[in-house]
Amino acid sequence: MKVYVIYDVHEEFESTRNRLRERLKDFGGVFLEYSVYVADLNPRDLSRMLKMIRRVIKGSKARVDIVIPCLRCLDRVRIIGISEVGESPHRMRGDLRDIL
Repeated sequence: MKVYVIYDVHEEFESTRNRLRERLKDFGGVFLEYSVYVADLNPRDLSRMLKMIRRVIKGSKARVDIVIPCLRCLDRVRIIGISEVGESPHRMRGDLRDIL
């Protein structure tokens, strides 16, 4: 399943933010932006990742949103423009007129 992780860790907890980024990389996904990560995970790995996130951010000022879109919703995602942060550029898949 496709899993998006969007996080915000307060700047005074930079080491926590860096540790979270490094640990997310262990799950084989990619960063779409500096604090937006996406991976294809099975249920077991998702459970492991959630536990890891809880451990890493415990005691810090952090928010982590986990988004698991259904296949229908995922098919409706439109990416507009190119990101310079991620490893690979995003393709333009359409615009809002396609879904309105």
